[in-house]
Amino acid sequence: MMRAILGGMAGWRGSEPSGSDRPGPDGHHDDLDQNELAKISVEIPDDARDLGTDLERWLAEEAVDEAMREPAPDRGGNPTNGPPLGPNVIPSADASWADRRDARKRRLAITAGVVVVAMAVVAISGAVGAWIVGPQAASPPPAPLASNGPEPGQIGGLLPPDAVLQNGEAPVTAQSVRPAVIALVAEGCLDCEDLLSNVAQQAESFGVPLVAVGSAAQSPQLDALADTVGTSRLITLTDPADRLRQVYGLTESTLLMVRADGTFVDVLADPITGVRLESTLIDLVPGVGNTT
Repeated sequence: MMRAILGGMAGWRGSEPSGSDRPGPDGHHDDLDQNELAKISVEIPDDARDLGTDLERWLAEEAVDEAMREPAPDRGGNPTNGPPLGPNVIPSADASWADRRDARKRRLAITAGVVVVAMAVVAISGAVGAWIVGPQAASPPPAPLASNGPEPGQIGGLLPPDAVLQNGEAPVTAQSVRPAVIALVAEGCLDCEDLLSNVAQQAESFGVPLVAVGSAAQSPQLDALADTVGTSRLITLTDPADRLRQVYGLTESTLLMVRADGTFVDVLADPITGVRLESTLIDLVPGVGNTT
């Protein structure tokens, strides 16, 4: 055991200064003279583990103080379910620490339970949403062409029979593109990327193909749109004779809504980028909405 002798206690003002006005060994004017200071000593153990007993005693005293400041909830007039405690009886330090430990465990268990339930709700909500609409519904098959209605080219009628589109070198009649959202893309359209991305997401949920149509000179523009929107979400065709625009008298970008039976039911000229089409898309799917 090593013994250290204090040579001075700076700043101590517990009593009146002694008669000596000389500075102490630490350079300060001490309130105790040298003979009194020599009697004060501090024992420093060689092994810090020797302080374990003092530490345990200090922690126990802290626990008792905390228990006195924060009494346990009153259950019928008693801090616990046992017999009443006397006015001078203080809960033990061990009991206080155990109570706090148990309380922490209960709080952690409740928090963990809430987190697990929240995660389960989010997962179930996502699964239900995917089940109801689905990220990509199956494409409905084309129905037989409608045999009655207005003349081709009018709302309620068919697309013009002489409108022949091109898929590379293969010809495709316009009436065979059904059901579909046909986007007539204006040359140099600046917002068509955002417009078609928005429409593709909605059409995909209903299983309705999105078909972009432009003139033969617009092939590079259509290819760029397919790269941006995604070739799996956007079909591109060319209209060498520009027949659809001639029939419908359109100049700006336009959306043509076509049912599975080929009936042309709606036209949206120069639609805004954030256009919503759900109400019309429901009408394009066989067996959903009003198809009479």
